[in-house]
Parts: sequence; C-alpha cells; structure tokens
Amino acid sequence: MTFVLPARAVRWRPDSRLAAIFLMIAGVAAFTCVDTFTKILTARHAPVVLVFVQSGLAALMVLPIAAMKGSAGFRLRSPRLLLIRSALGVAVSFLIFTSLSLLPFTIASSLFQLETFFVIPLAILLLKEKADWRRWLAVALGLCGAFLILRPGSEAFQAAGLVAIAAAIALAAKNIVLKMLAMNEAFVPALFWMYALMATIAAIPAMFFWSPIGLDDLGLLLVSAFLVNASNYFMLKAFSMADAMALTPALHMALPLAVIMGLIVFGEWPQPIVWAGIALIFAATFMPTGKKLAG
Repeated sequence: MTFVLPARAVRWRPDSRLAAIFLMIAGVAAFTCVDTFTKILTARHAPVVLVFVQSGLAALMVLPIAAMKGSAGFRLRSPRLLLIRSALGVAVSFLIFTSLSLLPFTIASSLFQLETFFVIPLAILLLKEKADWRRWLAVALGLCGAFLILRPGSEAFQAAGLVAIAAAIALAAKNIVLKMLAMNEAFVPALFWMYALMATIAAIPAMFFWSPIGLDDLGLLLVSAFLVNASNYFMLKAFSMADAMALTPALHMALPLAVIMGLIVFGEWPQPIVWAGIALIFAATFMPTGKKLAG
C-alpha cells in the first residue's frame, strides 16, 4: 500500500532530524542515570550479577505489553541479528559496569564516548551510509570536546581506562546493530527478546558471583531496568527516523550529563577545560548536517 503525505507533513519533514536528536539525547540521558545507579551498585555486587538482574527485570517489564499484542508482540523477523545484539549487550554492560567499579564516574563516562570514533566507519561499512563534510566536522568537534575532557596523559588513561575504551568499541558495534534492528523489527518484540536473551546469557556466570540483593538495591535495579527500557525505546525510535551518522554527535551529550551527575552525586568537580569540551560537544550536536532526513 502506498501512502501520500499531505503538504503540511512535507513542510515539517526537516524537523524530523531535530526530533530524532532529542529522542537520542533522551536515550543517552536515561543511560547516564543507569550508569550512575550502577556506579553505586558495583560497590556491593559483581558486574555480571547486575547485568543478569537488570536484564531480567527489563524483560519482565516489557512482557505484559508484548502479551497484549498477542503473537505479534513476540514475532521476530531477524532472530540472528537479535542474538548478536543481545550478546553485544551483555559485553557492553559487563565492560561498562566493570569500568564504573574501577574509575571515577566522570572519567569512565567520558571514555565511553570514544564510541563515536568507531561508529562512522562501522556505519559506512555495514549500513552503507555516506557522510558529507558537515557530518565529519560535527563528529570532529565532538571528539575534540571529548579529548578536552579526557586530556591524554591524565588519570583517564591508566590501565583501567582500557576496559572503558573496550566498552566504547562494543558500544559502537551495539548501536550499529540497534540501527539494523530499528530497520527490521517491531520495537516491542525486539526489546523483550533482547532483554530475555541478555538475562539468559548472563545467568550462568552470575551464579558464581551471586550476592544477596537488599530492598534498597532492588529498588535501584527496578528504576534502572525501567530507564534501560526507556533508553532503548528512544534510541530505536531515533534510529528509525535518522541514519546512524546523523545521530552520532548527539551521543556526545552523555559527557556533559555525566559531568553533571558526577558533580551532584559523587562530588567530582570538573576542571575549567572540561567546560570548554562540553561547549564543543553541544555545538557539534546541534550543528546542521546539510541533509534532510525522512520522518
């Protein structure tokens, strides 16, 4: 069936890029909150235990919504792609949780943003996307802002930082596969099976590191699971509206958000050069790409 958009809808199509950017920023903000809770929880629980419990709770939250849709709520078109995304999700979560247990919150969160360095070549290679000079400039500005915050030679580049850099590489691959899922799968079954598979993969190693979870920690994990659901939904929606490279600079918004959370929750006051990096990231996120994206 072919749909013809009315003239008013056509006039508003340029705004789809801005809507996709704000959806991506909402997803990034939710994950930053999850990272904050995780930093607190890793003081008492092994990372793999947190991956298992958080994924299981997230799957249980999506289950009633999937059930209301009947068989359509569980039907997959690309089970192999979802399995890859789930395995990457476990790897990403484990590396992020481990990094947060070893590094200051702001430093670890900043290193995660190096993922954007790997998103563009993966998008060109796997998604056949093309980047004009404006997109390269936007990503370059974002990376300059990231390096102002990271400051090579600082404590961020200690041995533990390699774990965070590995997380950044895995994050880039995860987001590319998430874009593929947005192109091929309905959101509800994709989310349910992704979490269910992640919990299944993490279940066995979690048994060897299990620790009792108190009510306070369970509450944090419930909120985290809800935010993980919200974040992945926002990101899937954003990826369905725009290509991966157009949204790459928006991923850098995790840096200023992490700085704010580090300041408020952990008392990590950033140096003046960090604020300069934040300004560059903000400019990179909202600079025009010169390409209109379909809504």
